[in-house]
Amino acid sequence: MSEKKPKGHGKLTYYIIAAIVGAIAIGYFAPELAVKFEVGGEVFLSLLMMMVVPLVVMSVMSGILGLGDVRKLGKPGAYAIGYYISTTVLAVIVGLIMVNIMKPGVNKELEAAKAKYEAADGPERKKAEAELKALKDEIKAKVEEKNDSNEEAAKAVEKQKKRKEAIEVHKKAVEDLSIAVKTLAKAETALKKSPQDETLKMQVETAKSEKDTADKAFAKAVAQKKKAGEEKGLGDILENILLMLVTNNLFKAAAEMNLLPLIVFSIIFAAMLTTMGKKVFAITRMIGQANDALMSFVMLLMNIAPVGIFCLVAGKFGHANLEGKLAEMAGQQGYYILTIITGLGFHAFVTLFLIYWLFTKKNPITFFKNMSQAVLTAFSTASSSATLPITMECAIDKAGISEKSTKFVLPLGATINMDGTALYEAAAAIFIAQIYFPITGQELTMTTQVTIAITATLAAIGAAGIPEAGLVTMLIVLNAAGLPVEAIGLILMVDWLLDRFRTAVNCFGDSVGAAIVDGVMEEGDELLNDHQEPEGATA
Repeated sequence: MSEKKPKGHGKLTYYIIAAIVGAIAIGYFAPELAVKFEVGGEVFLSLLMMMVVPLVVMSVMSGILGLGDVRKLGKPGAYAIGYYISTTVLAVIVGLIMVNIMKPGVNKELEAAKAKYEAADGPERKKAEAELKALKDEIKAKVEEKNDSNEEAAKAVEKQKKRKEAIEVHKKAVEDLSIAVKTLAKAETALKKSPQDETLKMQVETAKSEKDTADKAFAKAVAQKKKAGEEKGLGDILENILLMLVTNNLFKAAAEMNLLPLIVFSIIFAAMLTTMGKKVFAITRMIGQANDALMSFVMLLMNIAPVGIFCLVAGKFGHANLEGKLAEMAGQQGYYILTIITGLGFHAFVTLFLIYWLFTKKNPITFFKNMSQAVLTAFSTASSSATLPITMECAIDKAGISEKSTKFVLPLGATINMDGTALYEAAAAIFIAQIYFPITGQELTMTTQVTIAITATLAAIGAAGIPEAGLVTMLIVLNAAGLPVEAIGLILMVDWLLDRFRTAVNCFGDSVGAAIVDGVMEEGDELLNDHQEPEGATA
């Protein structure tokens, strides 16, 4: 196999950086003008999303066909999955360490009041206790006000209330039905012993009527509970991960951008083709040609990337400024943002750099420069899936990663490898706990943090590669930590910005995985020509 040499990152990276800086500036100083660029950003994002499904299917099939012998998929596949799990766990650990060191949710005034209360004695202790209680009530009122002012948090609270009400109604309906069934059984047993007793006959009829009423109430409660939805836990996450692998309708999965079943189908279908030899030569050649054509389309999109990215970022920052979200990034929120960005930066520039160097013995800084266009695009779109076409183009043409590694690893990584999301969810849950637990008197124990870590890791794997998908799984993490769902209002105002940073880290993590797996695939390249053209075939 002839290796492609890196072409360098060129001037396009600088154009993209300039576009992002210019977009943020116009979003801050002229938000009314900035929002008018939103339509341009939507067009660019739609063009990227339009490419994702056909590119994923063709690139995965092309990558598997490039292996020649399907049995060779085992080792690189194991490396890829092992890398995904390891880096996700490391990201969660970094997030937990960072949030425990920086403590963005800890109220220093409340900590001082608590220390004063514990040190006080006699009359002074009662005074300190009253001051501590007043301060707790004040903080609680501010937190609740912030949550109530957030429309999405209010909806989450309302949904949670309906869910709890439905569970209580269902519980009572089960109890009433159980009593009615037992009463009817008792009455019927007594009637069998004395079949002519009119009083017992009346009791049986009454019991039947009560059972029918209980049946109807139970059916209504079941429907109400189903409509309200169940609380999600670890079991639900594991179940969802398994169900994500398959679908009963590939076209529906494609329409909904549900990539994992498409990847599974593509791997199985392409693996089958590798066993059929020359009989399927026309199909295998068509897959390769279609993949080449799609990558050429991606090259065209790269030429308009700076304009599209400018429109995307300008529109988002303009809206954020008009809605007061930029003003929100101060005080405790600002320290929280700094904590998350510091954690993400450490994971990207220390953890992933070190892993890349250990496995490839190459300069991680050069590799990051080569992938910078994809990372910047990920920041702009806030979507791993939308960025996938550009990530693949950068990996092959700029970072020098082989096509077979890129086509196999990156589509799978964009779907299940969410290091940034895992780090963010773990740190965000601890941040909320640092705010809430002192108010409620709870302790932030190691058990709670381990529960958050496990849940965040699994939830990140199940997060879709779409903007703000982490918020959906965030509710599961809050439930696991015993935190109220309305607490999500504390982070929603700044999530739109942090979503961009964590997506950029997700994208870079995927590319590092492709580079590592590429080292494994390089062994035995001479076996990659099993599907050479048959004699007499023309290209």
